[in-house]
Amino acid sequence: LFSLALVGTSTTNYYFAKPNELTITVDVLGFVQRPGRYEISNSVNLVNLLSLAGGASTDGTLNDVKLTRLVEADGKTATVEIRVNLNEISKLRATDLVLHHGDVIQLERAGWSSFRDIFSVVVSVAIITSAVAQVVYLTK
Repeated sequence: LFSLALVGTSTTNYYFAKPNELTITVDVLGFVQRPGRYEISNSVNLVNLLSLAGGASTDGTLNDVKLTRLVEADGKTATVEIRVNLNEISKLRATDLVLHHGDVIQLERAGWSSFRDIFSVVVSVAIITSAVAQVVYLTK
């Protein structure tokens, strides 16, 4: 049984592990319901973590999840970026979903939400332009 503990009142730290279980810390950013720092059991994978984070927000997408990981090779530390399409989860291997301490998971914004926002601005400008034109017409 996992426990959820919100540390503090205004922080975004979450804890999901059994008592005395080894844990890793990962960060979840972007368009998720509950972004923040998660201390999780080693057995929690990417899908489980995103579920614990409430899933994608209404503007988020699961088709291009970015996982950033620090790796050490030949005494040097490098950043590796892994892209995962969770909408095609059947094409992934279990190892593609394994998390490591320090991973940063970021959900991107869905393309349709950008279109929606642009359309909303265009409609607002059209309404204002129409209102201004009406006022100008009526004052002549």
